[in-house]
Amino acid sequence: MKQTLSTLFGLLAIFLIINFSSCSKSGGGGSGTGGTGNNPPPSIFPLALNNSWNYKLKDYNTNNGAVLDSSFFALTITGKLSANGITYYQFANSADTTTIETLASINASTLGSIDSAYGLNYYTFFLSGTGDSTQVISSWPVTVSINGARCEGTNKLYAHYADTTLINEDGTTYTLSMKNVIVTYDCSGNKLYANVYFIKQGVGLVRFSKYIYNSEGEHLLKLAWVLQSESLN
Repeated sequence: MKQTLSTLFGLLAIFLIINFSSCSKSGGGGSGTGGTGNNPPPSIFPLALNNSWNYKLKDYNTNNGAVLDSSFFALTITGKLSANGITYYQFANSADTTTIETLASINASTLGSIDSAYGLNYYTFFLSGTGDSTQVISSWPVTVSINGARCEGTNKLYAHYADTTLINEDGTTYTLSMKNVIVTYDCSGNKLYANVYFIKQGVGLVRFSKYIYNSEGEHLLKLAWVLQSESLN
């Protein structure tokens, strides 16, 4: 899932998606119609109060790929509200990482979220992919910080394959999982970060990875969430 490398883990002010990258995100789409109350649309993500996911958070050395540190945390749906005619679910987690804060089922293939960094905006956070990894589903401006200087860059959401087979680090296999990538570009159009999300329908986010790009344009793994268990209503 708002890029601010303060920080995808006040009520309306909480509607920020912050990826761990010192950027802030504003919305650019995903405002369509959705269900409210007791009749939400089908969802690719199990959205219900008190649903909880337990992850191992792993930090990597980008020079050699070695694991620097690992810890555990829980991601839990703690509240919900109606906005723009859609029910949004609020997430909280027990670690200092907030790549997901609000999600809504826009339709059977689309998840939306809310951003208040540039005024209240609704945007597409995740879309069941078409298989075209070059297709930009949505884009939005972000404030990026490079060597202490701040300027306006761009986030672009790419919807990758909807039938990916993911073998997680613990050996668990998730067939027919869905892969999306959000790439952050700096003010000159160079790639800075890539957030990669794997969602398994009926399970939720099974893996999140963050990559950084070096001066040669190579992407290097910086951190990952690996799903350990889930408790769903």
